[in-house]
Amino acid sequence: MRRWTIGTYKRLPRVKQKAHDEFVDWTLHTLIWIKKRWKSALEIVGLAVLVFVVVVGATHYWDWRSNTAAEAYYKTSLLKEDSDLRVKALEGVADDYLGTLAGKRALMDLGNIYLKKENYDLAAKKFQLLAGKSRNHPMLFVAAMYKLAETQAASGDAAAAVETYLKVAADPNNLISMNSRFKAAKTLEGVGEYEKAAGIYRQIIDEATEKDFFAKDKSEERLLWLMVRGHVQQQHS
Repeated sequence: MRRWTIGTYKRLPRVKQKAHDEFVDWTLHTLIWIKKRWKSALEIVGLAVLVFVVVVGATHYWDWRSNTAAEAYYKTSLLKEDSDLRVKALEGVADDYLGTLAGKRALMDLGNIYLKKENYDLAAKKFQLLAGKSRNHPMLFVAAMYKLAETQAASGDAAAAVETYLKVAADPNNLISMNSRFKAAKTLEGVGEYEKAAGIYRQIIDEATEKDFFAKDKSEERLLWLMVRGHVQQQHS
């Protein structure tokens, strides 16, 4: 009887590819890809270089422009305050460098000068332009809108001022919304609209959070004053 010997299969251990070999393989594959698609490779490299040059160039240009604007704005501060010569210089900075911080500061200065001179139309235009150009800078946007409302109130248009304060209060980027509403109520109070003012004060008191403590305290103070004076009646819960 013939016996068969059954052999045992032994799996050889898998040899882990060395990092050097992996790099060589990657290099070879890359060279082959470039050889087959050298035109596409040149286009990709050229595009990458172009993008790099544009980004670097734009950054340097913006830095130069910002510095030039800052220097021009500084020169306006050396001129006599509220003088026609300074106004003209500020107008130049605002026109030439509106996108820069210096250009926006020039707009704010111009608005304040025109407001001081009671040129309300020009002041309002400057503050409106500043607010429109400051959407990416919430605090500057709020400041411009406050100055616009102040200008409207000074010109006798309290209704427009209240509308402006409430508009900025509703802006999602406004971090001091309650303060804006308080200013609207204070404006209403100033023109004898006591019930409307009291309504906003009560809203602030009811809705204020911890960070709104200043607006809440001032609203409680004004509401109490209105009740003591008999302008509004105390509400009973």
